[in-house]
Amino acid sequence: MASPEAASPEGASPEPHDELEASRAPFLEHLEELRWRLWRSLLGVIGAAVICFLFHDELFEFLTRPLFVVLEQKDLPQQVKFRTIPGAFLFHFKTALLGGVFFGIPVVLYQAWQFVAPGLYKHERSKALPFVLLATACFVGGGAFAYYMVLPEAFAFLIGYTITEGPQQLIPDITIEDYLGFTSKLLLAFGLVFLMPVAISFLAWLGLVTHRTLIRFWRWAIVGAFVLGAMLTPPDYITQTMLAVPLVGLYGISIGLAWFITRSREAALADDDEGDGDDDGTGEASTDLAEAPPPPVKLDKD
Repeated sequence: MASPEAASPEGASPEPHDELEASRAPFLEHLEELRWRLWRSLLGVIGAAVICFLFHDELFEFLTRPLFVVLEQKDLPQQVKFRTIPGAFLFHFKTALLGGVFFGIPVVLYQAWQFVAPGLYKHERSKALPFVLLATACFVGGGAFAYYMVLPEAFAFLIGYTITEGPQQLIPDITIEDYLGFTSKLLLAFGLVFLMPVAISFLAWLGLVTHRTLIRFWRWAIVGAFVLGAMLTPPDYITQTMLAVPLVGLYGISIGLAWFITRSREAALADDDEGDGDDDGTGEASTDLAEAPPPPVKLDKD
């Protein structure tokens, strides 16, 4: 009796187990590549954090400047405290990590692009530099907006409830741990939110999102902006509104970018369809006499 292997004809479809074994190697290769991309991104952030830690005094002065300006305006002691013995060191360590995220974000974005690049066309892979530069500018711009616009208003509003006159006073006793958590949360939240136009443009470029879809869900986007603002900011309407309003504006900018990209993609696809219908590739309709129907034959009557 012939074995099952010998009985199976050559060229027959493989068994499902064989297909699984054949596809397992590429999947593992993708996981391995993802692991190395993550390691390189982490090394980029750590390297930037080490450099930032060397300038921890300057980072402390820069990061606490919005708070000290408000404290000076309110005639309050310009100081922050730490509760534990390693509190000061941990503050400098965490601020260095925060700086490493902002200064190392180009490495993270480049590694993310390199991971998805094999699934793109050759002419699309050359967009790595514009993508990294634009995304970095948006992320850092979001953090700068939070630092220069949101933090001063938030501190002025929240510390404005201080009572310094009368027998019963209400004086802030600010710890460095609470301040760092408050500030870093806002900086990272605004940095990520300002990446939305880049993310929407990338999805529209891949054909996964169009401006029509974004316009259809604009009401939900406004509600989601205020919900996200309430989740990512402290419980006060000033910072919530200052996050939700730019988020709505960025959604409108994303609609415009998606419209431009979608129109370009649809025009390119239309040109390709017209080109496929031409035999000579010049865009002009070809006239093939061999395929034209023969003219009618007239029969002479005798």
